[in-house]
Amino acid sequence: MKKIFVVIAVIWCSVTAAQAQYRKPNILNDPDYDVGKPLRFGFSIGINIMDFDIKNSSVPELNADSSQFQYFTEVTHINPGLNVNAISDLRLAENFHLRFLPGYSFGQRNLDFFKVENGRVTHETTMDIESNFIDLPLGIKYLAERTSNIRPYLYVGGDYRIDLAAYKRLKVEKGILVRLQKQDFYYELGFGVDFFFEYFKFSTEVKWSAGIGNVISSDYAEGAENYRYAVDAMNSRLIMISFHFE
Repeated sequence: MKKIFVVIAVIWCSVTAAQAQYRKPNILNDPDYDVGKPLRFGFSIGINIMDFDIKNSSVPELNADSSQFQYFTEVTHINPGLNVNAISDLRLAENFHLRFLPGYSFGQRNLDFFKVENGRVTHETTMDIESNFIDLPLGIKYLAERTSNIRPYLYVGGDYRIDLAAYKRLKVEKGILVRLQKQDFYYELGFGVDFFFEYFKFSTEVKWSAGIGNVISSDYAEGAENYRYAVDAMNSRLIMISFHFE
């Protein structure tokens, strides 16, 4: 996911540098947008990619003489999800805006559990982890100078997320082996471009969101203790691509 974020960042920087070379047109769309109302509202829709940064318990060496066995897990499939947010934007200064975007996002991560025994690795089971987040992000938007009807920006902030899917009952027969923590704090870094149209502003934004806490809880289904204790720590990661209308 970090590589994906870096590639998108490089592309965005290239596009931003190219648009800065354009000549300023004679007519600007809504030239008073950034100097008019200090508080503006809107809505946002987008897609997200959820992942985990996993620290497994120690895995025995893969040699035929070993009689030890150990479980470990990793994310093998990444499924895109959706996010919808409301937008509240307060202009603090010419180039700094305070942003609050409460909303809802959902997605899925697939955890594959493997067993290492006698030097062999075998796949044991797969758990589909759904997450339905209530998002409460707050951050600062730093804007570059407007060129034509385009204005790039950077974003830094934090997010408090509540996972409604973490309340599901644990059942081995339904593949629900372990449970995630219901809440976590995230730090976020992003970038985007504002496009000014005649009657509204449209923005595209890419954001990296990294959870601070260990999201795997101590709860596990009966008979799933080997899967739970295969993981020492698990941190949530998201990439969000959003389209803002203000």
